[in-house]
Amino acid sequence: MAASPSFSLAQNANGGRAAFDFLKISPISRAVGLGGAYTAIGDDIGSIYYNPAGLAGLLTSEMNITYLSLYQSINYEFLAIGYPMGESMPDIGGTVAVSAALLQPGSLPRTNDNGVTVNGTASFSSGDQVFSIAYARDLGHFLQGGFCVNYIQQQIDTVSSNLFDATAGVIILPPFDGMRVGLSLKNMGAQSAGFDLPFTLNTALSYRRYELFSGQDDGALTAEVAFPLQPLEDPVGVKVGGEYNYKWMGNRATLRAGYEFLDTSLNGVGLTLGAGYGLDFGGTVLFLDYAYAPDDIFGDAHRISLTTKF
Repeated sequence: MAASPSFSLAQNANGGRAAFDFLKISPISRAVGLGGAYTAIGDDIGSIYYNPAGLAGLLTSEMNITYLSLYQSINYEFLAIGYPMGESMPDIGGTVAVSAALLQPGSLPRTNDNGVTVNGTASFSSGDQVFSIAYARDLGHFLQGGFCVNYIQQQIDTVSSNLFDATAGVIILPPFDGMRVGLSLKNMGAQSAGFDLPFTLNTALSYRRYELFSGQDDGALTAEVAFPLQPLEDPVGVKVGGEYNYKWMGNRATLRAGYEFLDTSLNGVGLTLGAGYGLDFGGTVLFLDYAYAPDDIFGDAHRISLTTKF
């Protein structure tokens, strides 16, 4: 049987083996446009993947849909929904969110050990899925915390694996306007078939300045360092990014750029670019975000995300 292009059992270039490498695929266009540096700056539904503590910043319900087309007709889809419970359940408070990520390579030709197709047109299917549920809340005036549990499924033909892991994080809000400090532990507590999950400690800092050139704009810079805890052979990752927003009469236009110096995700190393546009439809806000990763491991990769706040 031919190896699936699923990234679950990939062996990295430095000799370390990591199971479920598809967990490193960044699903949020805004985050990719910022070079993947989202642990501190994230304050929307996309935080369910990067740092669940950022979900505490949701003021209204949010939904995100992302589509990513990879090489050889491999598709990656992501859906997330967040709901702040402060008004409906004030005794509990906080924000609850759920998400689903699907990596679908489709049908693949079945081959023998010599690479020859079996039975002419025989094929098999494979796929990876992650289903997540998260909760976040304010833990004081200057601290937010969040926790996310992930149910992970991997299938290659008739062989499948199922397991749970977790991501936890905090965001510190120093008494300095516009600054945020983020910390997260991603993919804690699971091993499968002798392979280490990509378990990392992410530390980040962001700063946002309002009214840069007028009363209608703002800009932000962010930097992040990812320390691999499993497998230890992975490099320490360094990411930086920035975004600029301009708002007028219910509209918002955004430009983003970022750079990833070392490859700790499947985005590869190099420059990323992004843009977005938001429109307020009488209380329901729609955001369309795009990100381009020219040095992606898959070649040129284009992400499109649609986010709505309602």
